[in-house]
Amino acid sequence: MLLVALLDGERVDATAHTAESWAELQSSEERKRMVLPLCGVRAVAMARGVTTRYFAHHSKRDCGAEHGGETPQHLAMKEALRQCIDRVPGWHAIVEHQHPSREWTVDVLAESDDSRTKVAFEVQLSSQSPADYFKRTQRYFDDGLFPVWLIPRQLEDHETKVPVVVTGYGKTSTVPADVSELLALPADQDFVKADETLGVFVSALLLRGPSWKPGSPDAQAARRKAAAAKAAAQAEVEHKKQEAIEQLVAEMNAHSASPESAFGIHVVGTDAQTFVWGSLTGCWNCEEPMLVWDARSPGFRKKWIRVPRVDVKSEVGRVRPENDAEVHRAIDQWIKVTRSDIPKAGIRLRYTKASGKRYSAFFCPACDSTMGQYYISRILAEKWSILSGPVVEPSKSPRVLPRTAFGQGAAGRVHPHAKTCDWCGRYPHPEYECLWRRLRGGGTDKHYSDGVYSRITQGSLTEAEGTATLQRMIDRIARGRRS
Repeated sequence: MLLVALLDGERVDATAHTAESWAELQSSEERKRMVLPLCGVRAVAMARGVTTRYFAHHSKRDCGAEHGGETPQHLAMKEALRQCIDRVPGWHAIVEHQHPSREWTVDVLAESDDSRTKVAFEVQLSSQSPADYFKRTQRYFDDGLFPVWLIPRQLEDHETKVPVVVTGYGKTSTVPADVSELLALPADQDFVKADETLGVFVSALLLRGPSWKPGSPDAQAARRKAAAAKAAAQAEVEHKKQEAIEQLVAEMNAHSASPESAFGIHVVGTDAQTFVWGSLTGCWNCEEPMLVWDARSPGFRKKWIRVPRVDVKSEVGRVRPENDAEVHRAIDQWIKVTRSDIPKAGIRLRYTKASGKRYSAFFCPACDSTMGQYYISRILAEKWSILSGPVVEPSKSPRVLPRTAFGQGAAGRVHPHAKTCDWCGRYPHPEYECLWRRLRGGGTDKHYSDGVYSRITQGSLTEAEGTATLQRMIDRIARGRRS
């Protein structure tokens, strides 16, 4: 059904007529000069019942345009909108307003009396693809109109948003005798602060304007494209940052070594249940060497049942066990015993940009540069060795490493040296390598002849002398067993 015709170039709106004026138009001579605006074919004024008035083709054979069919529900909603808009001060309605180039026709156009503001109301009771919603919405935005879609049910969620008002009124709904009753329908929408009815929504929209933040479909697409480009650029920056970090980590590991590899095996025994691992590394700024360390305890009132492996923390707080007085004393004792000429790093509260906080950080004793804890934690495990720790009672059920870890051997058997050492945590190595320290620290109940045990426990033999003596003794015992 068509609601608008042209009479000598002037619009004739079927919804604006009363029953009496419509009857006069139908019987007047002017009716012969009315044409439909889209196709130019002669228009005929028609009526259905008491309230429905519309135009039809005098002859459809001469029409080459696609007008589209409109249901009674559609016509009733357009008429209700026209009535509501015309009651708003400073506004008037134009039903089936057509673009000068005939690119589009609005169901009901609300135009301010100064013609500066226009709102396009589209009654969409039938289904429509998202692409059509976006295309038609963008077309109205491009021509300076704010579009409003009146739909029976909510659209499926999509990244592109359009201004919709859900009324629950569809193609099969009952058409009221008084179309103004449709203005009491609910108006579910999110761009105007108004009560829930359709009539109140239309008035509030025209008087206060919409609060539509998404913008047009093209604007939304442009923002998504810009956001994607920004995210890609940030990802590239982050990728380069990570590459630089990995390069620094690689350089740090290249300039790091375990204290054991530089000064031999020296573990300072302590009564405290704290293991201290150390690593010799270089300053990222001045390249001067320093000793950094990591300390770990089993927990309150707990004891170690085996020597733990190094697991350096990537984050620390303002207080850290590495700065405990006992730990410092153990490290100082280790430096004294090994006669190390490499200074230990300092620990002080520092702020780092990477962590975004202040924490107790290592710093270079030569140039005062902060050694970030993250980089300390990335030093490889083989670059660490134990500096001090307690005597650990062997576990009753020691962990057995996989058969393939150290050579093949027979099935169900373990390589003789494939067990983690309960004293130094290393594996595999011959027993004699750390036996001197075990004897000195009381970590074994083994006794040996030739006065070796007493000379070691009393301090008569140095570690090098004691280790060499023990090696000769154990080798001699082994040869005796083989023979």
